[in-house]
Amino acid sequence: FVSAISLPNEVGHALAEIADDKIDLELLPAMLATDDNKHKSFLGAYIWNRRNINGWEWVDNLSKSGWSNENLAQFLSYLPFEKDSWNRVQSWLNDSEVEYWKRTPANLFPRYDDLEVAIVKLLEFNRPIAAVECLSRQLFHNKTIDNELCLKALIAAVTSKEPHGNLYPYNFAELIKYLQLQPDADKNLLFDVEWAYLPLFERQDGIKPIELENKLASNPSFFCELIKYIYRSEFEKDSKKATSEKNKSIATNAYNLLRKWSKLPGAEPDNQFNSSIFEKWLQDAQEICKESGHLSVAMINFGELLIHAPSDPGGLWIHKAVADALNDRDNEDMRSGYRSGVYNSRGAHWVDPTGAPEKELAETYRQKAEAVEDEGFHRFAVTLRLIADGYDREAEKNISNSNTTDC
Repeated sequence: FVSAISLPNEVGHALAEIADDKIDLELLPAMLATDDNKHKSFLGAYIWNRRNINGWEWVDNLSKSGWSNENLAQFLSYLPFEKDSWNRVQSWLNDSEVEYWKRTPANLFPRYDDLEVAIVKLLEFNRPIAAVECLSRQLFHNKTIDNELCLKALIAAVTSKEPHGNLYPYNFAELIKYLQLQPDADKNLLFDVEWAYLPLFERQDGIKPIELENKLASNPSFFCELIKYIYRSEFEKDSKKATSEKNKSIATNAYNLLRKWSKLPGAEPDNQFNSSIFEKWLQDAQEICKESGHLSVAMINFGELLIHAPSDPGGLWIHKAVADALNDRDNEDMRSGYRSGVYNSRGAHWVDPTGAPEKELAETYRQKAEAVEDEGFHRFAVTLRLIADGYDREAEKNISNSNTTDC
């Protein structure tokens, strides 16, 4: 009968309402060894509701003579995922408790307390996805979270083969955001988590790889390392080295991180800008990348970052230390990157057939060019005028396309 119906759990729940010891003996432990999903659904609902009706006394008074550890573990996995069950796991199974922790569906309804014990066990027995689900529920219900356990669970979950159950990218993102706000969270582990989940940052709004950006802004060697993963050295133009899947994945992560990077070297927590740190970082990065044969591509990428430069305390729209770097005779690649960064930062936008938005942008960049030229940054001013000219051409193209469509 159970095999023939669509909702065997409903049958199990209903049978528990009228069951007695004889029915218990008929079903247990014989059906505990089943691999049939409908039978499992039926038996799980039966055991759950029998305990719900009769309390833990029913669980303890059941005759378990002759039950194997696998039978005991399967029976326990059908009970509520809470401390009362875990205590019995420890006393019934002793050294075989893994049999329970690999089976339990870790269904958290309706209890969310005392989950730390379960999280430790789930991690111990290679169930990081289930551990992350527990942590996510803790966060949702404003329960205390162990930062170290959370970091370990997130890292282990990356390579886990477990099904994700009710977890969504949002759940992982919220846990990462929570950890980023914890001053006592291990920054090195958080760095590893951000790197592992970097593709998630592309899909979820309101989350940034804070520790990765901090390292980029403070460590020029890390910046150059990422550049080397993405681009071939100019000393190896004819090289046809095979690229492993692992290196391809690292290169993709590196590219996405640099594309989203917005924190400049020298940027400080109080919104101040330390020009000495900026200049030293840039000098070191140029030396490292020049030696490896990546100077040109590195400076193009760095130039794109500089669109996020702060204004100068003296009133100029861009900090003079950044403008000076962009104006340097040898930094044409950086200026090229800045131009690309400006155009790319606009993103998707509605095309106005009058060209008005583009004309406004062109005027804005001409004014910026005049301002930096007045401060002596003539090469940078030329770049800004080229940007303005580009927006003028775009305006003309939009007007022309509109006129053609009208005809």
